[in-house]
Amino acid sequence: MQTKKIALIVGGNGIVGRNMAKYLQARDIWDEVIITSYREPDFETTAKFVHMDLTDAQAVENNAAALAGVSHVFYAAYMEKQTLAEQTATNILLLQNLVLGLEKVASGFKHLTFIQGGKAYGAHLGKYKTPALETDSRHFPPNFYYSQQDFLIKQSAGKAWSWTAVRPDIMVGFAVGNPMNMANLIAVYETLCNELNVPFRFPGSDMAYKVLVNITDSEILAKGMEYAALHEDCYSQIYNVTNGDIFRWEQIWPKIAAYFNVNMDSPITFPLAEYMADKEEVWAGIVEKYGLKPHTVKELANWPFGDFIFNVEADAFFDVNKFRRAGFHEMQVESFESFKNTFDELKAQNIIPA
Repeated sequence: MQTKKIALIVGGNGIVGRNMAKYLQARDIWDEVIITSYREPDFETTAKFVHMDLTDAQAVENNAAALAGVSHVFYAAYMEKQTLAEQTATNILLLQNLVLGLEKVASGFKHLTFIQGGKAYGAHLGKYKTPALETDSRHFPPNFYYSQQDFLIKQSAGKAWSWTAVRPDIMVGFAVGNPMNMANLIAVYETLCNELNVPFRFPGSDMAYKVLVNITDSEILAKGMEYAALHEDCYSQIYNVTNGDIFRWEQIWPKIAAYFNVNMDSPITFPLAEYMADKEEVWAGIVEKYGLKPHTVKELANWPFGDFIFNVEADAFFDVNKFRRAGFHEMQVESFESFKNTFDELKAQNIIPA
């Protein structure tokens, strides 16, 4: 008898979760797709929604009937906290409560794929060795990625289930209400430039404009997470996942300007977080003028995130050959196409002017 494949997406409202749900539902190999989050999905989906607050140790057991058949977990939950210690303690708690609960209620639980990222290499601390390899040394703790991985290694030992960690870099894909999304941020910034009749300038440093970077398309990540879940050779492994190309902002910025048909000029370094602080009223006017969906700038763009990314003054990119050697061959996307596709979707969904 063939075991049913039932996917549980944890953190279903974020850029990873919503695009994971869209991808899995378009596939015919999953018997059921379940989304769990602390709030209902803010997008159309036929996936079953299970409300869970994973800070509660009993959350999974309280939803035992709905989760009893879960076989594969795609974990993208995250809670921001003020300090690194709090961030680590909270995010390891969420994962522990999920896994310990599933061990009790889901007899067919087989695999958990979870998200790490550039912070695993110390990207948030400054320059790191490039291209980054999955075998690179850890930085000084705390880092909740390390704590989550150590927990999964220990907890899965000798059990019928396993785990895989995937490490995307800067995420690009359609999502609303998840402002750590570079395509959204650029689109909102461009729209404001156009409305205020100022050139579309790269807002970071001259050096950051020229260094090598990479991004991860949300669909590529979804495909990679599914691939890892379905191939046992990928179990208990870590894989970098990007589009497969690298670029410089100075190469892609003119393409973005041409896409939007706006004037651009040479970079000027200015803090987006400070200069965008008074732009909610301008955005509200744009929403009214073009009949857009009534989202706020805060819902669409995280300016401190943009300030960080646009001021990285050292090459920052990953080596993805390990995942290719494992048989995952989807990482061959031109990164401008990822931006373009997301901009197209933002227009189609009436988030930015068409």
